[in-house]
Amino acid sequence: MSKVKTIFDHDGVSTTYFEEEQDGSFSLNKVMDASPVLEKNKREYNEGVNNPTHSAIGRKVASIPLTVWQNWIKETNGEIQKDPAVLARYLNDPDNKYFRTHKSNI
Repeated sequence: MSKVKTIFDHDGVSTTYFEEEQDGSFSLNKVMDASPVLEKNKREYNEGVNNPTHSAIGRKVASIPLTVWQNWIKETNGEIQKDPAVLARYLNDPDNKYFRTHKSNI
């Protein structure tokens, strides 16, 4: 028998599913369509709308979908929220280039 999957919450951006396993255990899984964020990131990256004028301070360099951010928090045990070097490492990783809105290295 397969697991039972029920919508637990839907906030218009993401959907959380309650999934019950045969052994009685369960999990909550949040999903969202990240396409709009990634498309906007690509457009901003290619058009250079976030290029600096005089300073890098305040320049937008990335937009991260909420579910990805929550996974990064979980992976780093919250360190990504406290340590800018951890966030920079994630944003500079070529696997995460689709979150970038600017060509600079962080």
